[in-house]
Amino acid sequence: MFLTLTPSKQHHKENGIKSGSMDSVSLNVAVQPHTNGVVAEDVSQSLANGLTVVPVHTSLSPDNKHGAIVSSAEIVEPEAKTPEAKTPKTGPTIPQNSMLVETVRSPNTESQIEFPILSPGKDSFQDTVATKTIAQETATADDLVLPATRLKRQLENTKDLIVCPGVYDGFSARIALSVGFDALYMTGAGTTASRLGQPDLGLAQLSDMRLQADMICNLDPWGTPVIADMDTGYGGPNTIALAVSQYIRANVAGFHIEDQVLTKRCGHLAGKKVVSADVYFSRIRAAKAAKDRLKSDIVLIARTDANQQLGYDECIARLRVAAGLGADVGLLEGFKSKEQAARAVKDLAPFPLLLNIVENGHSPLITVEEAKEMGFRIMIFSIAGLAPALGAIKGAYERLKAEGVTGVQGTGVSPIKIFEMCGLKECMRIDEEAGGEDFKGGV
Repeated sequence: MFLTLTPSKQHHKENGIKSGSMDSVSLNVAVQPHTNGVVAEDVSQSLANGLTVVPVHTSLSPDNKHGAIVSSAEIVEPEAKTPEAKTPKTGPTIPQNSMLVETVRSPNTESQIEFPILSPGKDSFQDTVATKTIAQETATADDLVLPATRLKRQLENTKDLIVCPGVYDGFSARIALSVGFDALYMTGAGTTASRLGQPDLGLAQLSDMRLQADMICNLDPWGTPVIADMDTGYGGPNTIALAVSQYIRANVAGFHIEDQVLTKRCGHLAGKKVVSADVYFSRIRAAKAAKDRLKSDIVLIARTDANQQLGYDECIARLRVAAGLGADVGLLEGFKSKEQAARAVKDLAPFPLLLNIVENGHSPLITVEEAKEMGFRIMIFSIAGLAPALGAIKGAYERLKAEGVTGVQGTGVSPIKIFEMCGLKECMRIDEEAGGEDFKGGV
């Protein structure tokens, strides 16, 4: 990311400096994709505390690895502005070509950033100083926290049960976002059905899941966290490392990785087979190492499907080791009773557990209130969107074939209503603020 900073005429006038040949300085700030955060280690603290003077002798050169300024720019402490104060308290005298940056503060306050703008005219500067209020759109410190970090903090700092509806495409995600949940869950079964039109038999690959996650997670990139299915990790340790890095870049807040064989199937089908404990642990190690390497807060959820094949005790043993290897949350898939679910929470405490609810599946139905009482920390309803969609869509199509109408007329569901659910008003606002005229006459 490049910020072009240029001196204003007012600054030159106040400091008795003549304009030179340098029109601007480009400040290259390195942004790591897994954090979307500024990591200029020499600069970030100074900006937060109030950066005032940056003398520029030649140019600013970024160290692309760390984002640190390594050339001849010097950051000095601010001095109160008085008519006599022409130079900073420490450091060299401001050279002819310099710039003054004022009022840079933490983004959780109603502060302003003032910066001069280069004039279109040759070798000249605008007199006007453009001012941007950081809190212009009610930005707070929490607004600037990535979803992965927000989810991690919810788990660490609260005892709340995080309830997540299952979403599988952009439309279902938009609907869930409009209702308002603490987090969403991108179901692998739903993604396979909607993206590929196939059953959940391990047919969706990393590319399918990553593309779908990227789209869903970035509908609200600084907002609601999205937990995504990562199935088996799609291969060995190297493939798992690649999958984790791609999920991080896609802005996924958390993911679960399981111990089924690569030719896996839905956790609520019979005939599941799991890998050995050693292979499972290698998957957890690879995932943990990948997230640590990228310094990401993405939440690692260790899932075991061993209950059907090897029994409850093996599940508990596997999840205990997974916790020791650095998994943030555990998921025991396919509880055989409510009592077994409650027992798992106690047997694995204080390791937090996720409860997967699949209505009409192999496990008993547990309500949100019951899950809270048991002590679960995350609760996902995998087919909460997919199952109703099947019934509603099929019913409309059957009526169309039988009666020649869908039954939608008179329900109030119009094209505009559908498009508003998908962000129509936001698109109109963007066009208007940019000076466009595409929507002047409305829609």
